[in-house]
Amino acid sequence: MLRGKYTILFAEHGIFHKLCKVWFGSDGSYYVTVPYHSAKKALLVKQTVNYTTSVPHTVDGGERYSISDAMDVASSDDKRIKLSHHPDGFIQFSGSGITSGKASDGTIKGIGVQSWPLQQGCRGPAFGMTMFGLDQFRHETKTDDQSCLFEQEELTIIPGTNGLVLEGHYFPTMWRRFIQTTRDGKKTISIVHPTGNILRLKVLLPPDRCPIGGFLGLEFCSALVEIVGTDSGYILSSSTGNIRKNEKGEVLGDAISCMFPRIGETNIRRSIEHINPQPPYLIDGNGNIV
Repeated sequence: MLRGKYTILFAEHGIFHKLCKVWFGSDGSYYVTVPYHSAKKALLVKQTVNYTTSVPHTVDGGERYSISDAMDVASSDDKRIKLSHHPDGFIQFSGSGITSGKASDGTIKGIGVQSWPLQQGCRGPAFGMTMFGLDQFRHETKTDDQSCLFEQEELTIIPGTNGLVLEGHYFPTMWRRFIQTTRDGKKTISIVHPTGNILRLKVLLPPDRCPIGGFLGLEFCSALVEIVGTDSGYILSSSTGNIRKNEKGEVLGDAISCMFPRIGETNIRRSIEHINPQPPYLIDGNGNIV
């Protein structure tokens, strides 16, 4: 029976790096979290992506991750922030003690965006994780049937790159007919990249009783990553919503992302953590306040 919970690993030089956890909820939602990096403070951003002019994976002030004109910039000290994509298309960052969800009038309370419904699926990545400095990710010594392992030998590293990119593609139920099983029991699906090349993705299936039969396919590649002020970190980004065109005819979309570690406090507009209330008094067996 499938449990629908996976640990994503990358092996290099005999070391297994634990990158992230991906799992499916009881309603069909999928979640991505990165509890394995040493950083504890996050920068969370909601911004408009220009698909026409953006430069993929540039995070040092490039078009894709410039926060100077972000719609919202927030902070959190919760290292277990998770990216949540719900069946109705609502995508948000959530976690213990983090402001999330929607108000009664539909206003998004935390960092979120309304995107495509899961039963519809989408073309292109549903989420992406850009990372570098893998030595600060936790190590694992063994794998099991809930591990999704990528190995350095599978990749052709582009000279001059220092980072890696994990992209997750979401497929609706009917795409299961295209899943193939390798001799070692691993499930894969092949898609056509916009360049015309064939990508073979590693498949993550939801639990057997999941009300939505959609699934994820993962791809891994190398990339140039530059975050000033740290030698290790990652950015977790969502799919986009509110797709539109500007006056120049360029395609725009709103997306959310979080970066660990948080470098400085520049331009942070709010915290999305709940204010911790004073804990209740503890009463001993004699009725005295402890």
